[in-house]
Amino acid sequence: GGERVATKPGPKVTPAEVKSYPDAPLYAPDVVRTIFLTFDNPAWEEDLELFHGTDVDLPATMVVDGKEYKGVGVHFRGSSSYMMVPRGTKRSLNVSVDHTDSKARLYGYTTLNLLNANGDSSMMSSTLYSDLAAPHIPVPKANFVQGFINGELWGVYANLQQFNKTFTREHWPQFKGDGARWKVKGSPGARSGLEYTGDDVAAYRQGYELKTKDTPQDWQDLIALCKVLNQTPAGQLEEALKPRLDIDGVLWFLALDVASANEDGYWVRSSDYSLYKDPEGVFHVIP
Repeated sequence: GGERVATKPGPKVTPAEVKSYPDAPLYAPDVVRTIFLTFDNPAWEEDLELFHGTDVDLPATMVVDGKEYKGVGVHFRGSSSYMMVPRGTKRSLNVSVDHTDSKARLYGYTTLNLLNANGDSSMMSSTLYSDLAAPHIPVPKANFVQGFINGELWGVYANLQQFNKTFTREHWPQFKGDGARWKVKGSPGARSGLEYTGDDVAAYRQGYELKTKDTPQDWQDLIALCKVLNQTPAGQLEEALKPRLDIDGVLWFLALDVASANEDGYWVRSSDYSLYKDPEGVFHVIP
């Protein structure tokens, strides 16, 4: 809005001028790493804008802790955090470390989510929530990084762990990352709060994005969970849900969502969360 400060290029710094942390985990809370991204095209912002909302990544070279990663894939991520931020100011980034090299990893991880924390002047929402929730439920790790693009500082980003196979393997090592994962996208008008809308899979595909192999059984299990949740008498609900849902985890998830006043979450608009169905058929709700 009218209070937005005019932008100017950030200071230029080279990888040799920053401190490296080769022995610290990627999400160490007491470390602020510096991530350098270099695009061949000086008009990289325009290119990223062009491909926003698609599955196209722009190739770049990344340097972290003095090590070079060629051919990483980058795209702008987010909805309001993208649309409310004009060109020339800090937008959220998704970085696929393994974009051109399937074996490439950054301290064991394949994806970076660098968030601009738009609307949160403290920049603490992701890291604070992660710290509060971690003792109770599986939650993405978070810390901070500095971001340089084509040699210029673009500021500090919240660095949030991706919900993927690495995440599920960390929290359920007995399943080795197997199972089904859904992402429930953010939408002001969404009704993806495990409502039962009949047995037609098409009705659920609109709000639930299956991130793993698309199998009829996984969709049928999701529909069955919704049906049990919505049609079982209250006195019988706990017993009916036990084989299908991590009830204790869900109660913690809901309590944390409400206590943290999550304006983009499950309790406000039935969206912006994830689901994991483990190989034993039990669903887990993930912030």
